Amino acid sequence: MLCTLADVKTMLKITDTSQDDKLNLLIKQQSALIEGYIGYKLARADYTEEVHSVNDRQLVSLNHFPLQSVSECTIDGKEISDYKILPEYARWGRLYRGLGWVGPEYTRGFTHDIFAGEWCIKVSYTAGYYLPNDTGYTEGAEDSLPYDIYACCLNCVVEKYNLDKMGAIGLKGHTEGHISDTYSDSANNVGLSASAKLVLDKYVFYGVA
Repeated sequence: MLCTLADVKTMLKITDTSQDDKLNLLIKQQSALIEGYIGYKLARADYTEEVHSVNDRQLVSLNHFPLQSVSECTIDGKEISDYKILPEYARWGRLYRGLGWVGPEYTRGFTHDIFAGEWCIKVSYTAGYYLPNDTGYTEGAEDSLPYDIYACCLNCVVEKYNLDKMGAIGLKGHTEGHISDTYSDSANNVGLSASAKLVLDKYVFYGVA
C-alpha cells in the first residue's frame, strides 16, 4: 500500500479503530488506481528474466523498474560484471553495458552476408521501491517511494473517504488554484482526480525505445 493507515487517520482526525477496515480497503483501492494509471507496480521485489539481444545497443530493457541492483548477469551462461546501473537509465529499468549487448558477428549464405550474433542475456535483479510499511522505507531516500506519490495516495484516500461519508450530494466540483475537479453525485464515484493525475504524470510509463 502506498500510504499508511496511521497517516490517513491523522488526516481524518480518527482516533479509534472503528473505521480501520474501510480505510485499509480505500488505501488498497487508491494504491491500485495509482499503479494502474502509471502503468507498473511500485513495490520492491526480486526478478529474473531473459532477454535475447540481436542489436548492438548499449542498453538492455528489463520489465520492472526502477532498477535498484543486479545480483547476477550472464550472457549465454557466462557471468559478466562490466555493466553499470546509471540513474538516468535505471529509472525505467534499463541496464547499461559499454561494450553493447550483442553477440559476435557471423557470415551466412553464398554471399557471406554479415549478421549480428544473438546472445541470451539473463539478469537477476531488484526493482521497485520500499513502500511506507516496509522496514527499509526511509522518506526521501532514492530506494523508497517518492514522497509526492505517497502524498498523492494519502490525499486520494482522504478525499474518497470524505466523499463517501457525504455521499458527494450537492458537490459537483472543487477548484484549487488552476486545477478543477468534478465529481458525480454517487458515493461510489471512483477514479483519480485531475489534480492527482497532474502529480503522477511524470511517473507514467509510455514505453522505452
